Amino acid sequence: MNWGSAGGKDVHCHTLKSPCLEVDVISLGAALTAVRVLVDGSWIDVLMAYDTLEKYPAKGEPERNGKPNFSTVVGRCANRVADGRFELDGKSFELNKNIGQLHLHGGVDGFYSQVWDVVNVAENAVTLRLSEPDGAMGYPGKVDVDVTYEILENELHFKYRGVTDQPTLLSMTNHGYWNLKGHAAGNVLDHTLMVRASHTTAVDDKQVMTGELLPVESTGLDFRTPHLLQAVFDKVGPVDTNYCLDKHASSEVLAARLEAPNGIAMEVWTDQPGLQVFTGGNIDPGTASSGMAKALNGRSLEQFALSLSFGLMAFTIKASQAQFCDQERCTGTTHGTNSLWDPSEAVVSSGGSNGRNLE
Repeated sequence: MNWGSAGGKDVHCHTLKSPCLEVDVISLGAALTAVRVLVDGSWIDVLMAYDTLEKYPAKGEPERNGKPNFSTVVGRCANRVADGRFELDGKSFELNKNIGQLHLHGGVDGFYSQVWDVVNVAENAVTLRLSEPDGAMGYPGKVDVDVTYEILENELHFKYRGVTDQPTLLSMTNHGYWNLKGHAAGNVLDHTLMVRASHTTAVDDKQVMTGELLPVESTGLDFRTPHLLQAVFDKVGPVDTNYCLDKHASSEVLAARLEAPNGIAMEVWTDQPGLQVFTGGNIDPGTASSGMAKALNGRSLEQFALSLSFGLMAFTIKASQAQFCDQERCTGTTHGTNSLWDPSEAVVSSGGSNGRNLE
């Protein structure tokens, strides 16, 4: 379905379906615009997104001033690059600075702002592709990246793939915001969250990682056992923290579990080393006006911590801490990562691919 146009290119919307899960995907930013779960015969949309194309920022159209990452794919590198520069193989590279002196989520023309090509469509899956030239936003090397969204029964799989013609950095993620009660059902402070991580990455006053790992034990950010978000919010305020997952292999592991009081739970599985947990507390409410963001329902994110975002990624880069950086350094070979998001009704019976399922 044609959803309109952005940056001079048509934007298409595709709906993926299974008996208990439906997902809407648009080609602008490879964004998810809805994730509907079937509960007691009714569909509940558990994802936050804009309901009109015009609010999504697009490359070459600065008048589109909506928040740039509502459930879009961000890259080349998700999160912050200190001072907008890095060194690779003895060469220094200057990146576009789009948040003060920092480079965030790929810059002002990051992946989230571009119209991707739809290269494969099925009832339960879609693959989108984007090519960027050498030097885009300051990054070295031409890159060709694919993102595949696939529904397998009650599971939503994310598969990322990238190829470059010279050494570069690549670390993509989907910046989805989730409310398992439904996007218009108030805040998520009554959700419980579990994150399998014993450490977080320390940050400076600009939210850039310092290279230090901090234990979560005896802090308000310890989610190794499930915690009610309201209790965490009361203790430490809004959360915007990168967790170093307790994993010792490259295979997929359970990273987090989110559960709402209505019985819907979501498990997050990934082969990546980090999980960014973000409650949206510092989003400027002016970027998401009533009637444009379907999740707001006339309220501001800043006031209600309305949704929870999970970003699965490698770690942020800092020029003076290059040895700490775990960004993916692509060198001309194919690189791929996989993640799995499981939103469903708690009474769904066990089963599903690889023995993982929604509960």
